[in-house]
Amino acid sequence: MPDHNVCIAVAKDHDRAAGLVKCLIDAGFDQKKISVVGKDHPEDEHVHGYVTTGESVAFWGKQGALWGGLFGALAGAGFLFIPGIGPLMVGGPLLSMIVGGLEGGAVLGGIEAVFAGMLHLGLTKDSLALYDTQLRDGCCLVILHGTAEEVVGGRDLLRGQVELLEVHAT
Repeated sequence: MPDHNVCIAVAKDHDRAAGLVKCLIDAGFDQKKISVVGKDHPEDEHVHGYVTTGESVAFWGKQGALWGGLFGALAGAGFLFIPGIGPLMVGGPLLSMIVGGLEGGAVLGGIEAVFAGMLHLGLTKDSLALYDTQLRDGCCLVILHGTAEEVVGGRDLLRGQVELLEVHAT
C-alpha cells in the first residue's frame, strides 16, 4: 500500500463503528480505504463464523447481521482467533497487512502477532499497545487509509464523534 497515512477512530462498540463507517462513506471516502477491527462476542451459545465465496461474505452469530452489513461495504474480511484477545473480525485493507504479519510469525515484545501487520502503518509500539487494550475492552478500530490530506479530512469529519481519534502519518 503506497500510502501509510491513517486516521484511527476508537468506537466504543460495533454499532458505533458501523455508524462511523457509514459517515465516512456518505461523505465520499473510498470504502476500499476503510478498515475495521473488532472483537466478536461469543459469550452466548450461538455458532459463530463467516464464509466467503468470491466477493460474497456471510456471517452468523450474535453480531452476524452487523458484521455482514459492515463488511459487505469493505474490501475483504477475515475472522482470526488471537490468544488473550479472542475472536477478532477484520475488514478492509488492514486484513492483508495482518495476514502478512502472521505469516512472518512476528511477535514484538508482548504485542500480539496480529498487530505486527499494523507496524506498516507507521504506528509505534506504544500506539499498538493502546489499540490492543481498546480491542481487549470490546472497542472497535475504524481506520481510514489514504493520503495525508484524506486522513486529515477523515479526522475532521469524525472529530467529536469518538473519544479517541488519532492520525498517524509516515
